[in-house]
This record gives sequence, C-alpha cells and structure tokens, in this order.
Amino acid sequence: MAKDKAEIMAYITLDRNRVFGGNPLILIARDAEEQKLMVRDIAIALRAEVSQLKCGDYIIIK
Repeated sequence: MAKDKAEIMAYITLDRNRVFGGNPLILIARDAEEQKLMVRDIAIALRAEVSQLKCGDYIIIK
C-alpha cells in the first residue's frame, strides 16, 4: 500500500528576496496581518494544514 505524499501548495512570505519562482505558488503579503488572512483563507479553501517557519513565512501543506 503506497503512502500519500504531502505537497506544499503555497508559500506565503513578506520578503520579496525569498521568491524564486516555480512550484509551489508563492505569494507576497504587504504586512503580517494580510499574510495571516491569506494563509487562513487559502488553507480553509484547500482543506490543508499550515506550518509557520522560523523565518516567519508560512507553508500550506496538503
């Protein structure tokens, strides 16, 4: 039986220097409040899990 693999669906940051393109979707928020709203809304829409990295960025995993 094969295990399901987790996939990073989105990366949400405040720092334009962390954007390299490619997959997953990378979003740049204007401020921390917008970042949290984006993370919450996307995670709910995708029924996915959220993890905050030590650098303050978020990843949405499904």
